[in-house]
Amino acid sequence: MSHVECRTAPLSVASRTRVYSYDIKPYVVEPWSAPAPACKAAVSESRWFAPAWTMLSLSPRRCLVRNPLNGAQSELSSGEYAVLSSCEGIGTLAQHEERAARALSAPDVHRAAFREVLQRCASSGLLVSLPDLTARFGTASGSDLPAPDIVVRSAGRPGLLERLLSSASRLQERTGAAYCWHMLDDSRMAEDRRANREAIASAPKLDLTYHDLSVEPLENELVAALPKLEPEIRSLLQAGRPEEYTCARPLHFALLRFAGQRFLHLDDDALVEPRRPPLSESGVETSVRAEAAHWYASFEAAFAACPDVPLDPFAAHARWLGMPLADAWRRAQSEPGGHRVGEIPPALGETFAPQARVLFTGTHVLGDPGWGTFSGQQLALSRETLDWLAANPGAAPLAFESQIQWRGWPALQLAPQLVLSMTTLSGIDDSVPIAPALRVGRATDIIVSEVTRAAHPAGWRAVLPFALPHLRDGRRRWLEPSQTYVVRPTRLLVTFARLRAPSIRAEDPSERLATLGEMFVDLAAAGDATLVALLEEQAADYMSRVRFSVSEQLDDPTVPDAWKAILEPWLDSPALALDAASLRRHVVPLDGVRAMALDYGRTLIAWPTLWKHCRERFQ
Repeated sequence: MSHVECRTAPLSVASRTRVYSYDIKPYVVEPWSAPAPACKAAVSESRWFAPAWTMLSLSPRRCLVRNPLNGAQSELSSGEYAVLSSCEGIGTLAQHEERAARALSAPDVHRAAFREVLQRCASSGLLVSLPDLTARFGTASGSDLPAPDIVVRSAGRPGLLERLLSSASRLQERTGAAYCWHMLDDSRMAEDRRANREAIASAPKLDLTYHDLSVEPLENELVAALPKLEPEIRSLLQAGRPEEYTCARPLHFALLRFAGQRFLHLDDDALVEPRRPPLSESGVETSVRAEAAHWYASFEAAFAACPDVPLDPFAAHARWLGMPLADAWRRAQSEPGGHRVGEIPPALGETFAPQARVLFTGTHVLGDPGWGTFSGQQLALSRETLDWLAANPGAAPLAFESQIQWRGWPALQLAPQLVLSMTTLSGIDDSVPIAPALRVGRATDIIVSEVTRAAHPAGWRAVLPFALPHLRDGRRRWLEPSQTYVVRPTRLLVTFARLRAPSIRAEDPSERLATLGEMFVDLAAAGDATLVALLEEQAADYMSRVRFSVSEQLDDPTVPDAWKAILEPWLDSPALALDAASLRRHVVPLDGVRAMALDYGRTLIAWPTLWKHCRERFQ
C-alpha cells in the first residue's frame, strides 16, 4: 500500500515541576479522495471541524485514527493522538492549537510541534475544512414550497381560543396574508365544544376548518382499512378519560391528516403578536449553544423590553421549514448580517449529509416558559443570562418568583439538532415520517424530538428571532429546593432512544422508527434489576449534570451574589441528591414503565404503515 511518511523529532521537555511527554513521532498518512489545501498558509487560515473519530489501537503507543465523514485515516503515535483528540468543534488551526495546549497543560515551547501535527492532520483529512463539510449537503435546488396550513389544538379553554383567533384576525388584516387554519378540538365537555365553535364564528375572516375530535371519523377509518393495527390506532387516537391528559392526541391527528405536507402548530394560549427579543443580532448563527433568558416582574415590563415587530410569523416559519440544508446554508450566507458558524460538537458531524433538512422550526417564548414541575434549565444558565444577571442583580429573585420570561437566541439560529418546542408556534415538516408521542401524559415535544432525531440523524431546526407571547391561564407549581423530584418515565424513553439510536444501521427513517420500536418492546420485557439500574442511572446522570452546573456557577466570581444565594439551597435539595436511597426515590413504579415502553414500542412499529396510508389518503 502506498503511503507518505511525515517525520518530526520526538518532543520531551523536562521542567522543575513536571515532565511533558507527547511522543510525537513519524506516522503514516493513508490516501483519501479529497484534495489537500495548496499550501500551509491556506491550511492555517481555513476553519476546520474536528469530528468524532474512530480509533483502533495498534500497539501500546500507536493507533489508527479514521475520520468517519470522509474515510481519511492515519497512523498516529499516542502523543499525536493526544494533541488531535484535544480538538473540538469548528475553529482555525490556531484555535485548535490553543485548545490542545490548554487541555494538555503544555508550555509555550511545545506549541510549534502541536502546530505541525495539526497542519499534517488537516492536510491528511483527519480534520475537515468548513467548505468540505458543507459540501456534503450537495447542490442547492432553490425550489419553492407551498404555504403550510396552521393547526391549533385546544381542549376546554374556549376563552383562550377566542383570544388567539382575535389576534390572528388582526395579523391577517395587517399583513394581508391569508392561511388555511384547522382547529383540533379535544374538549371533553359538550359546552366547551359549543363555546369553541362560537369563538370560531367570531373570527369570520379566517379560513378555518373545525375538527371535533369527539366525532372525528379518522380513527374508525384507519381501523377499517388496517384492522391488524387496531390496538395501535386506538392507542394513538382514542379519546381520553376525564382524568387523562391527552395533549398528544391532536398532534397525532395532525401528523396523520397532514402526512406528506408541512404544517405549523399553534397552541391556544399564545398570541400571534411577534415581539423583538431583548438581545438582538442580525444574520444567522449555526450552533448548539444554550438559549438565553431574561426574567420580568410583569407583562408590562416584558413587553417594554420586547417591543412589537411588524412581521408575519407564519411566513417566517414557511421560509425555512422543510428546506434542504444545501438551500438553507446558501440562504443563511445571503442574509443581512451574514452567517456565523459557532459551536458544533464532534458527534453532530453526521448532520452534514445530503439528506439534511430543516424538520422543525420554532420561535422564542415571552411569558410562561412551558415547564411543568421542574426543568434543569431553571438552574443551568447560559453565559448570556449570567452576563445579564451581572448587570441586573436585582432580577435574580424573579427566576422563581415570576413565571414571565423571555427565552431565545439573539440571532436566527440554524441548529444541527432536533428540538421541538410546542409552547407557542412551531413548524413540522411532515413530508417525511415524524415520530409520534405517547397519547397520554406530558413532555410530548421532548419524546417527539428525541425519537425523530433517531429516525433522522441529519435533521436540523431553525429558530426564528422573535417571540410570541405565551399567556397561560393560571400559575404553575414549580419544585422547591426542599421537595423531592420523581423523574417521569417518559424521560427513560427519551434517554433510551438517545443511547440506542447510534446502533441502528438502517438508513430509511421508517425502518429506523420500527427498529427503535422493537428495542422498546425488548425494554418492556427486561427484568426488574435491569429497569431499576436504567432508571437510577438516568436520574443520576440528569441530576449530576444540574448539580455540576450549579457548582460551576457558585465557583464563578463573575456570577452575582444574589443569584448564588438562590442556587446554594439546591445543592442540599433532595431533588438533586445522588445517594442510593435518593436515587431510588426518583424512580417511578416499574409496571408503569413497562406498560409505557411496550405501548410506545408497538406504536413506533406500526407508525410508518399508518403514516404512509394517510399520505396516500389525503394527498
